[in-house]
Amino acid sequence: MTSSRTAEFVRRLVDPDPAVLAQVDNPDEITARILRATLEQAELVGMRRSTMEDVARRSGVGRATLYRRFPTKAALTDAIVLAEARRFMEGSSQAHARGDTLEDSLVYGTVFSVTFMREHALLKKLLHTEPETILPSLTIDAGAILDFATEHSAALLRNDIYGEAATTLAQERQLRTAAELQTRLTLSFIVTPHTSIKLETIDDTREFVRTYLLPMVTG
Repeated sequence: MTSSRTAEFVRRLVDPDPAVLAQVDNPDEITARILRATLEQAELVGMRRSTMEDVARRSGVGRATLYRRFPTKAALTDAIVLAEARRFMEGSSQAHARGDTLEDSLVYGTVFSVTFMREHALLKKLLHTEPETILPSLTIDAGAILDFATEHSAALLRNDIYGEAATTLAQERQLRTAAELQTRLTLSFIVTPHTSIKLETIDDTREFVRTYLLPMVTG
């Protein structure tokens, strides 16, 4: 992707087409089957090689039914990306909300993020079969994605630490710095899963959070 395509990708994520949003937010039984079949097909062969005919066949619906809900492959792709992005953001928010302390929130949030990225079949497939499609947007052209994810991470940290209380400029600067560092760390785990950092168990993750993340977040 070029930088402009990455920015356009994020724009569609932040401000999705109302028709696509409606299909993701309130899918009927047939639409849910189509979205599930699209994800399964893409996990097998990648997004580029998946066709509308493949999706219609796998979901058990007619081509006319598929095209009424998703007029183009681009609209169907947008729906999948939006659904998966929302699944991640909602999951991370729920994970943070489980914690009674800041440390617990960071532990649960880290466990969720690491597990989600490591086990996401489509993401792994794209990195393996279509690296030229996705890698630039996670590396040299990641600016728009970095900003978007940093905003989300900063909002979670703000709620974890300050709740509804107002924050000072210095506190906001600390929040955004910590959020960006967390986001950059997550992107590096996606691109290079190999690591010597121990995150296999909840105890490993708690030690990592207590030693590195918590001091960085609290300053």
